[in-house]
Amino acid sequence: MTTRTFLAAAGMFWIAAGSGLSQTPQPAPRRAATAYYEDTNNIPVSPEVHPDRTVTFRLFAPKASEVVLMGSPGILEAIKEPKPLQKDDKGVWSLTVGPLAPGFYTYGYAIDGGLRMPDPSNPDLELRRWGATNMFIVPGNEKAVFEERPVPHGTVHVNFYDSQNLKTPRMFYVYTPPGYESGNKKYPVLYLLHGNGQIEASWTWTGKANVIMDNLIADGKAKPMIVVMPYGHIPREIKPAPGTPAATNDPLAIEKELLAGVRPLVESRYRVLTDRGHRAIAGLSMGAGQSMSIGLHNLDLFAYIGAFSGAGNRAEWEKMDGGVLNQKLKVLWLGCGREDKTVSFSSIQSFSDMLTEKKVKHVLNPSDGGHSWPNWQVYLSKFAPLLFQN
Repeated sequence: MTTRTFLAAAGMFWIAAGSGLSQTPQPAPRRAATAYYEDTNNIPVSPEVHPDRTVTFRLFAPKASEVVLMGSPGILEAIKEPKPLQKDDKGVWSLTVGPLAPGFYTYGYAIDGGLRMPDPSNPDLELRRWGATNMFIVPGNEKAVFEERPVPHGTVHVNFYDSQNLKTPRMFYVYTPPGYESGNKKYPVLYLLHGNGQIEASWTWTGKANVIMDNLIADGKAKPMIVVMPYGHIPREIKPAPGTPAATNDPLAIEKELLAGVRPLVESRYRVLTDRGHRAIAGLSMGAGQSMSIGLHNLDLFAYIGAFSGAGNRAEWEKMDGGVLNQKLKVLWLGCGREDKTVSFSSIQSFSDMLTEKKVKHVLNPSDGGHSWPNWQVYLSKFAPLLFQN
């Protein structure tokens, strides 16, 4: 019998044949060197959230000449403007900011004047239409509405389909509440739309809409509901190949796709209630404008409309009879941050004033902060409990 005894620590092995050991040491097999761009020994801890709520960002980039911390807007709401990192003698760039308020943040790096890129140390990504960025949480004394808790969890489904209207493959995400798979009950449905540059996964991957709904339902604050998250851009690529149709956010095309493409699939694949009293639509930023337009054009289909950091075509709403809107809409909800620099709060306030003049019942929810996920997550947590109540 031949056996082998390995002495790995010494970098060699001895061969035993029968009962005698060969006295000639043999070199251990050499391993291929790890490529520098995949060497995990070079990955620093980043971001590091300290007990005092300061946060340190780090990036190993020994040949870079400039690294800038930025966000869109994400971390920019806290640091006010992009800030440069400093490089040490080992090629690690770092920057400490804060203390930051407890909450949810997104960020990325710009290297040597290039486009935003994600932090390779951080696997928590915000998926976007062009390039991912990262996210992290600064914890507070209590769990935030978007943080997971030990409560019953729903399920997130990914649905692929071929759009007959747009002649292209597309997908939409669906959240089903806890207990859906084991029962036969029908549920109301909320169509939840994303913002410009985002994708159908944004409300779950980044916004944690499924976690928010789990927590609200567990606390008895919201009715169990199905949430449908479709794709809001045409086409998928931000810069289509030459000879293909240019990218557009044509609200009429999106409206047609939602109503004639997505809705029939949802109602055939999932147990949803199909009357207008059990159907809502809401969105953030670009999705807010889409929700306001689609909801207004289809008051026979939607009884609830929510707009987070955005609004619809003011001229269309001004033409509508206030009494008809009050009769049709059970909830019309607007939310915007006072520091929003993308959609100014004054424009949303003016839109609300116009509705008030027309005696249209609605909710205006002003908040601190600007055009970012911390607001949109809270807006969803406030809007959802108003839906489908008797």
